Amino acid sequence: MAFFDFFRNLAFFNNRDTQGMTQDDLDFNKWIQAHREWRQRLSNHINGSSAEALDETLVCRDDRCPLGQWIHGSGEKYFGDLDIFQSMRQHHAQFHSSAASVVHSLKTKGPAAAKSLLNTDFDQNSMLVVSDLHSLEKKIRH
Repeated sequence: MAFFDFFRNLAFFNNRDTQGMTQDDLDFNKWIQAHREWRQRLSNHINGSSAEALDETLVCRDDRCPLGQWIHGSGEKYFGDLDIFQSMRQHHAQFHSSAASVVHSLKTKGPAAAKSLLNTDFDQNSMLVVSDLHSLEKKIRH
């Protein structure tokens, strides 16, 4: 609880409505980790070592994963007025689009093409989201 109280007492939250805010709303490491797990999920899918069936029509949805649910829910409520948050929201949507492209490429072009997309477009979009999360946390802390 001390970590949560530390965040809520920062100057950033002066004159902001924090009613209903939970520790999860400020746990940026949790969101980064949840986001990073996508790479392993896609790698396992490409390598055929996943029991999880990934459907590109679902993977492309940026509002279904834990981070996306936070972005479209309480993240928007508490941070939606910030440019960095809106940038993250856009980058997160692009990230899911690139993840869906990896799944589609595996189906249509095979593992080599899917790995290529994973190592280029997907990784670039992933880095943008992680960078945005770090920037959002920094903005709140300072």
